[in-house]
Amino acid sequence: MKDALLAPSRFYKPGLLLSLLLAYSSLTLALPEDREKPVQVQSERMQWNNQQQLATYTGQVEVTQGELKIKAELLELHRGEDGALERATASSPGELAYMRDRPRAEEPKVEAWAETIDYQPAQDRVVLTGNARLVQGEDSFRGHRLTYNLLSQDIQAEQAESDAGRVEVILTPRRREATIQPEGNQQ
Repeated sequence: MKDALLAPSRFYKPGLLLSLLLAYSSLTLALPEDREKPVQVQSERMQWNNQQQLATYTGQVEVTQGELKIKAELLELHRGEDGALERATASSPGELAYMRDRPRAEEPKVEAWAETIDYQPAQDRVVLTGNARLVQGEDSFRGHRLTYNLLSQDIQAEQAESDAGRVEVILTPRRREATIQPEGNQQ
């Protein structure tokens, strides 16, 4: 009897497949909830200031929170009284800090580079300052300062007042899929 319970049946494989599909779909739909996941940081050094609720990480810093990834040489994490992440500021002197996120499962990843990346999770906002560049799919934005909303995907690009340059935006038209007309309805 015990072996009969463990033996595969004709119901076992479809049930397993359904379970796997449900698990996969819940993972792909959970991306906006990544902000509720723990923040994992790896670095060469770390210093914690309990009074200020400030952690300073230096040396090949890598941050992960769900799909969100940040790489830099220096990272400061500010925590609120409730322990929640209030702000993460990343920089790489002489280089650009890097950030990657996926706003929704069906959309391309967002990648960003800047001298300073200021991640503000409560506002679902990232502020890129200094040689800022953001790419999503085939669209790209450049300027001194880019402000990007992770939920709405709104972006604001500004050039520094001292810079005579201008912001650069490249928007690529979405490809339309060819629709097949039924034979009787062709025009």
